[in-house]
Amino acid sequence: MKGTGAARRGRGADGGPAQRGRDEDSGPVSVVLPADLRARVQAEAKKRGLKVSPAIRVLLSERVQELDDAEQLSRAEEWQRAQVWAVWERMKAGEHDEASRQEIDAVFDEALRGARRSGAR
Repeated sequence: MKGTGAARRGRGADGGPAQRGRDEDSGPVSVVLPADLRARVQAEAKKRGLKVSPAIRVLLSERVQELDDAEQLSRAEEWQRAQVWAVWERMKAGEHDEASRQEIDAVFDEALRGARRSGAR
């Protein structure tokens, strides 16, 4: 039947709307930039030797990574704060263990060795 393919296009197996695939989700996105922002992006693109669209992708990727890093840092700071409060509460209760300078140095030396091993990969 002529036209059947066109009628089925965009339809799922049950005749309903087809589900979008991963490839369709990675298609172009259209965003209107104010003139001043577009000029700044164009200047950054020129500085990096890129065209405007790749520069926008790079800048967006960098910013999203910064947000992820900030969130991770915030969680680490919260954990550290909780650890300090726990130690403070133990100290107030008279349960304070003391570490020698050698024990502290050993802990830091081991951590630095681990960091060097993971950084060398």
